[in-house]
Amino acid sequence: MTIESGRHAAVPLRIARPHSRAAGAVVVLHQAAGYAPQIESWLIRLSERGYLAVAPLLLHRHGVESVDPMERFGGDLTAFSRFLPGDAEVLADTAATLEYVGTEGISPEHTGILGFSYGGRAAYLIATEHALGGAVTYYGNGIHRESFEGNAEIPALAGKVKSLRTPWLGLYGDEDFLLGEGELDEWQAQLPDAPVAAELVRYPAAGHAFDVDQPFGPGMPSPYVAEAAEDAAARTLRFFASTLH
Repeated sequence: MTIESGRHAAVPLRIARPHSRAAGAVVVLHQAAGYAPQIESWLIRLSERGYLAVAPLLLHRHGVESVDPMERFGGDLTAFSRFLPGDAEVLADTAATLEYVGTEGISPEHTGILGFSYGGRAAYLIATEHALGGAVTYYGNGIHRESFEGNAEIPALAGKVKSLRTPWLGLYGDEDFLLGEGELDEWQAQLPDAPVAAELVRYPAAGHAFDVDQPFGPGMPSPYVAEAAEDAAARTLRFFASTLH
């Protein structure tokens, strides 16, 4: 499977096409560090299941595809947060990506959005701004409580449950170090107020980035939890199969 490089409205894109006519499309939003093997793997996986899969490179304003936070910021999370594009920029880049999907003849109701961590938060935000087929968030911090200290352009999204316009699925590890104590409980209690289907699935033995088989840094263990990763992937594919067709 070949990953194409493209561009629409100044936004660089990575694109994977199905072998036959696309049954729908999925926009894939990367983690804060940028485009990575995780995203490429999902582009291929989705295209193999008949979707046009497109990933915008959200760090393009800095002239990079990805960044090593330890190397560039020495582990300073506040400096890293300040570096990240704010909501207005992410919404603009996603709108351009959705416009590109439209040029491929795929309508919003047959389009989904899938995001991881920083991109998972963005997927939730976009689900409140656009009426799409479905949205999936993997361990997106900064939704129910503020998480990106030092960047006022990435505020908490706690008040947006009632604004959801797109059916949403959240996949979280209960041991996520980027979430506060009781945060998932509080948020889950609010989800029934959403005007569309909204579900939060929790994995008790998993933490942040539970589907990534790479350590966060030298000498650190991998966050990968196979059972959670496999279940989350299966749920994601079933969710899009039911919402995008």
